[in-house]
Amino acid sequence: MSAFRCQICGRRKHLRKDGTVVHHCVGGPRCPGSGHPPIEHDDARLISYAAEIERAYRKAYAAVRVLEERRANFIDPALIIRRGLFAGQALRIGRRLQRHRDWPERYRRSIARQMDRHGYAWAEPPPDYLVERIEQNGRGHM
Repeated sequence: MSAFRCQICGRRKHLRKDGTVVHHCVGGPRCPGSGHPPIEHDDARLISYAAEIERAYRKAYAAVRVLEERRANFIDPALIIRRGLFAGQALRIGRRLQRHRDWPERYRRSIARQMDRHGYAWAEPPPDYLVERIEQNGRGHM
């Protein structure tokens, strides 16, 4: 299989000749990471997608809230379902983005824990692309 991961779903996928991830589906619909560079090359799509999902959730939440405040007789169930789906996606993508941003601290904790327990560390070093990004962007931020 390929060594490159999709920015959104994290699955290993092959690349096209232009260096973008091939079309793939996740749970039915097309993955939003299709056609974008893999996470090893760039993380901009993950960041922008997290913002898109958050905006969509806020919009659906506001629409339902307005109807609830007006004490509408009928609120379309599809709108409530969409709000729930966006909430779940926003949570999942937010966690993925946070995990992507705080990997240096998690790696340091893992090494320290292994040294405390065993006196040596056997963890694999982080991927080169992550090390390069942390060096380019400073220690605290990705």
